Amino acid sequence: MANCVEDWPMSKGGMLGVEEIREVFDRALNAEIGVRVPCRSRGAAINLRSRFNYIRKLDRQENAQTYPPGHSMHGKSQYDQLILRIPGKWEPDSTVLYIEHRVYEAFEIENVQEL
Repeated sequence: MANCVEDWPMSKGGMLGVEEIREVFDRALNAEIGVRVPCRSRGAAINLRSRFNYIRKLDRQENAQTYPPGHSMHGKSQYDQLILRIPGKWEPDSTVLYIEHRVYEAFEIENVQEL
């Protein structure tokens, strides 16, 4: 299991644990539901969630350069199918970052007709 952000080494570019974040994202993609990353504090969990979102943003930017406009991955990240959540402040696992598959509900869509 991944440690929280304070435990990760700095990489050459001053980025904090970029490769580790990608590894955890990949592990979440391969898990049936997702993964959880326990942190030392709620603030550390929030900071870590920000780092994950930043890496996802960088991945989108890289894909915008890699794939041509119109390609399904242009400006998108494979990690967009994951959600990052931290339970509420007063919940027992409020220091845990959950990285889970996005669940899409099937909605019935109806046309609006005049009355």
